[in-house]
Amino acid sequence: MASFWDKEKLLGKITKNSREEIHIKQVSKNGRDYVDIRTFWYDSNDNTYKPSQKGLAIPLEAITELKSILENVKE
Repeated sequence: MASFWDKEKLLGKITKNSREEIHIKQVSKNGRDYVDIRTFWYDSNDNTYKPSQKGLAIPLEAITELKSILENVKE
């Protein structure tokens, strides 16, 4: 199966549970750049993680604003 994105670079993964991971990627489509944050589910039939519809693609020009918002998160 071909990828939806024209280009993609995996930046990191976060384990959500035993069957799901959150993948953070820098991607591009039709000349526009995004950061895609998406839940991937484990397919035991072929031993791989596959993308779900649960996620969002944030335009790269909005990342500074997103970082600013995330700085307010309290641990």
